[in-house]
Amino acid sequence: MIVEIIVLVLTIILALIDTSSIPGTFFLITIICVVIINSCVGVHQTLTFGIAALLPMKYSNAVIVGSNACGAIISLVNIITKSLTLSAVKSQRSIIISAVIFFLSAVLIIIACTFTFFWLQRLKFVRYYSKLRQCDNHINESERSHNTIQNHINTNNNNSDNNNERKIPALLTLPKDSEESQQILDRYSPQISKSEFDENDWDVEQPAEKLLNSSSNKEPSTMATTNTHITDQLVTGKVNDGNKEHLVKKYRSVQTSGWYIFRNCFGLCCFKPPSGKQRCLDYWSKYSLTMKECWSQCANIWCVFSCTLSIFPAVQSRVRPVNPEYFIPPLWFVDVTCFLFFNVFAMLGCILCNWIQFPGPRYLWIPVLLRTIIFIPFFLSCNFGIENPHLSVLITNDHIYVLGCILFAFSNGHLASLGLMYAPRCCSPDRAPLAGMFAAFFLILGVFTGVYASRGLNSLIY
Repeated sequence: MIVEIIVLVLTIILALIDTSSIPGTFFLITIICVVIINSCVGVHQTLTFGIAALLPMKYSNAVIVGSNACGAIISLVNIITKSLTLSAVKSQRSIIISAVIFFLSAVLIIIACTFTFFWLQRLKFVRYYSKLRQCDNHINESERSHNTIQNHINTNNNNSDNNNERKIPALLTLPKDSEESQQILDRYSPQISKSEFDENDWDVEQPAEKLLNSSSNKEPSTMATTNTHITDQLVTGKVNDGNKEHLVKKYRSVQTSGWYIFRNCFGLCCFKPPSGKQRCLDYWSKYSLTMKECWSQCANIWCVFSCTLSIFPAVQSRVRPVNPEYFIPPLWFVDVTCFLFFNVFAMLGCILCNWIQFPGPRYLWIPVLLRTIIFIPFFLSCNFGIENPHLSVLITNDHIYVLGCILFAFSNGHLASLGLMYAPRCCSPDRAPLAGMFAAFFLILGVFTGVYASRGLNSLIY
């Protein structure tokens, strides 16, 4: 976000400098600024959706409401600056002032977003849900790693002695004083004793703070060595029975560290046999499981934004009124019907999701698909003010066109919000933030697809 502010300030400075003598340098700087700003926006938006996914469903919708509200504000700024430019003598100075107002408003909005983003993470409400999900992550990751290690231990022990079944780690999944745990202890005595197990290894209810603080505080290099040493011993079976559960406990603490996640994210653990490949599978399994659970909502989000960006603004901004005497003057027709109406009614569609969440997750794809089938031909059949259009003008009533613009914008806000709200709820609570990030990725992918599809649609018009 700080980078965005710096780049936008640089853009304001460029607007005040005469760069007519260096068009190549100006173009290069502009392209670099565009790439940096859009990259930062992508990261910021994804992180925001990830945080919103931690919270109840209506808060995911608030992110979309904010995006459309920002668009409505910028549309109003556009109308105001245009009116000021028209009222004054049109000169180079007035154009520069208009550009500076645009970029300055963007800087102010980003500054506000920066403060609110960090303030949001300090709210007790957000911290409560964040700790709740971290506890879920800790428990689920521990159980998954325990099951993986137990499978390897059982395989090695069965190969060495098929008649000697080792079910010692099963104690970790049983209540401390239950009848089942006592039966296991009695059956395998004197091989093991109850004292060999740490009290914290039993499946007892622990406070959230204790679970959150149970990760290791070792340095990354020491932690990586310790984790590899532990898993290699457990997988190969080169460890005494009395030390198995102690090593399992150490493995649980190491696997929640930041260095562990960073290393697995880049696949470095795959090159450390024999346990590296299994660690990679364990780590990346949560991504595949999350995608299997929320792929339908991600597809809905992609389809909504692909349809929207293929029409808005590339095609919609070219539409002209059929009747020159229409109550919206031709000079303001695009500014009002395209930009202002779209952002305002998309925001209203998002707000409606707080009370009406229809259709449900299972049938959301139906209106999403119908919207794509109906609105793309609708806007291609409008009046573009050209003498010999490639496509016939079928929408000859300006009221119908305005109504279509309103429905197009409203359906975009409503259906996109539903998809973004449903995606994290299709997954288990510990994978909800990841599902929110997947949803944000498919939103950006839909924007990317729609922007390039609009070029093909424009070629049909002219």
